[in-house]
Amino acid sequence: MKLDELSLYEKPELREFLAQLRTEPDGFLEGMESAEAISLKLRHDVSSVVFLGVGGSGIVGDLLSDITAKRRNLPIICHKDYSFPPYLTKGALVVVVSYSGNTAETLSAMVKAYDAGLSMFAITSGGLMGRVCKKLGIPVVEIKAGLLPRMAVPHMLGAAISVLTGVGIIKMSTDELRNAVERAKRAQASVEVHVGLESNVAKQVASRIYDKTAFIYSHGPLSSVGYRLKCQLNENAKMLAVSQCLPEILHNDIEGWSPEVARCLAAVMLRCKDEYPAVKEALDRMEADLRERFGITVSRIESDEGDEVTKIFSTMVICDYMSFYAAIMRGVDPVRVDRIKSMREGIVSNTKLLEQVASRFGVKH
Repeated sequence: MKLDELSLYEKPELREFLAQLRTEPDGFLEGMESAEAISLKLRHDVSSVVFLGVGGSGIVGDLLSDITAKRRNLPIICHKDYSFPPYLTKGALVVVVSYSGNTAETLSAMVKAYDAGLSMFAITSGGLMGRVCKKLGIPVVEIKAGLLPRMAVPHMLGAAISVLTGVGIIKMSTDELRNAVERAKRAQASVEVHVGLESNVAKQVASRIYDKTAFIYSHGPLSSVGYRLKCQLNENAKMLAVSQCLPEILHNDIEGWSPEVARCLAAVMLRCKDEYPAVKEALDRMEADLRERFGITVSRIESDEGDEVTKIFSTMVICDYMSFYAAIMRGVDPVRVDRIKSMREGIVSNTKLLEQVASRFGVKH
C-alpha cells in the first residue's frame, strides 16, 4: 500500500478523520475563543492546579503542564481516577475535562472535589457534566461538539490555557499562541497527504513502524507529546505502543534491548534542536546502539525551533498525522474504537455511578 496514492484518502472513514485532523491548529484558537466568556471567581487562595480527566481529555493536563513549565509558579497535577485524594484538597483549583461530559471516572472525582469546596471549572461539549455544572453554578467552557474526543484535544487545551491565563496562574500572550499556531500550520503542511513519502516525515515513520510495537522516547517538553503519540497509535492505528522519557529510561529500559526483539520493535525518537548537552549525548548514543548493536529500526521526529508551546503544537500535529498514516498502512479504520466502546459500555458500575450523579443533582441522565 503506497501512502502517496491520493485515491486512498477517498474512503469515507479516512475523509472523515482527515477533515478533523486538518482542523487541529485552528482548534487551539477556537478553544481559546470558547473560553472568553468564562468568568472564574476563585473561592480560595490557589496552591496547585489539578486536572481531572482520562483518555483524550486526560492528556490536556499533561500537555499544558509541559507547555507552561516555565510560565507558572504553581504545580500542575494530573489525576486520572474515580477518587480525589485528600492531600489535594488544600487550595487546589480543579479543572474538570471530559469531551463527552459522560466520563464516569471524571464525574466521580469532580463530585468529590465539589464536596471539598474547591474552586473549579469544566471543559466539555455537554453531556451529564455540562448539566450538573450548570445546575451547581460551576463555570463551563462549552467547546465544539461532533468531534472525536481525541481530536478535540486542541480545543480543550486552548480553553484551559485561556482560563488559567485569565486568572493569572500562567503567563502567556495571545500573540505567542497565534505564532505557535502558525508554526503548527507550517508543520502540518509539510506532512499533508499530497506531500510525497520522500519529503514527508510522518509518512516515512509510519511506513517503518506500522507492523511493529512502537517504543517512543522523549524528553522535557516533548514528554507529553510522546504519551499523546502512544495513545494516538493505540486508538487510530490499533497498534501497541510504549512511551518512555529520559533520563529515567537510562536507569532501566535500556537493559531490555536485545537483537531478539528487533523483529517486533521500532523506536521513535522525539527530539529537540536545543537539548541539554547530556540529553543530546544520551539520545545520540541510544539511536546508535539501537541501530548498530541491536538492529532495531529507529526513526526521528524533530520539533520546530522556538518556545515550549511552539515545539509541542508543531510536534503533536506531525505525530497525529503519522498515526493516521500508520492506520492506513495497517488497513484499519482510524475513526472507530470498538474495543474501548465495548469495554466501557460493559462496566455496569459506571452506568450506576452516572445515574447516581444525575439523581443527586436532579438533572437528566
